[in-house]
Amino acid sequence: MTESAPILNWNTLDEQWRLRHEPEAFAEMESTLDGALFRHVEHFGYPLLWRWARLSHFRAMQADEDKREDEAVRHWEAGAHEAQSAIALQPHRVEGHFWLGVNALEAARRRRFMAAARAVPQAAQHIERAMNIDEEYHFGGPLRVWARITHLKPLILGGSIDRALDIYRRALQVAPHNSTTLLYYAQALLADQQKPLARTTLQGIIDAPDDPEWRWEQNRDRRLAHELIAKMNG
Repeated sequence: MTESAPILNWNTLDEQWRLRHEPEAFAEMESTLDGALFRHVEHFGYPLLWRWARLSHFRAMQADEDKREDEAVRHWEAGAHEAQSAIALQPHRVEGHFWLGVNALEAARRRRFMAAARAVPQAAQHIERAMNIDEEYHFGGPLRVWARITHLKPLILGGSIDRALDIYRRALQVAPHNSTTLLYYAQALLADQQKPLARTTLQGIIDAPDDPEWRWEQNRDRRLAHELIAKMNG
C-alpha cells in the first residue's frame, strides 16, 4: 500500500521562511521540506521544488558565512538542480528561473576559470528570464542580480558600471530599503568613484530599522557595510 503524501501548507512554510533568522523556525521548515522532497516529490511538484532551491541557497549562504566553502558549494549545486527540475514542470514561472540563476551563479564563482566561464552565461540567462517574467520577485531580486552581473562582467564581455547603476536604481524603486540591493549599489558606486554617495548608502544600511522579512541578510549586510566604510577610512 502506497503511503499517502502529507498535506503541506505553503503559507505556513513561507511564514517560516520569513522567520529564517530564528533557528527553531528554520529547522522546522528545513525538516518539512527535506522530508517532503525525498518521500513525496511526485505529489508536490513545482511548489516544493522551487522552495527547496530557495532553502538550499540560504543553507549555502549560512555555510559561506562560516567559511565552510565546500558545504556551501554543495548546497548551491543542489539548489540549482532542484530549480532545474522545477523549470521542467513550469517553464514560464519566475521562481524556478530565479533560484536556478542565483544558485548556479554562486556555484560557478567557486569553480576553475574555464568551468566558470561556461557556467556563468547559462546562469545569467535564467536571471534575465526571471527579470522578464517578474522583475519585482524577491524584493527586486532579478534586477538586483542582473545589475550585479552587469557590474562584475568584464567590459569586453558587455559589462558596464553605468548600466549596472541604472538597474540597481530600478531595483531600489521596487524595494527601496533592501539591504542587499543597497550594498551592491554602494559597491558599484565605489567602482564608479562616487565615494560620498557610496558612504551615505552604506551608512543607511547600518542605520536602517530591522526588516522582519530580511533579518538574516540585513545583519550580514550591516557587517559588510561596516567593513567597507572602515576600508574607505583606512
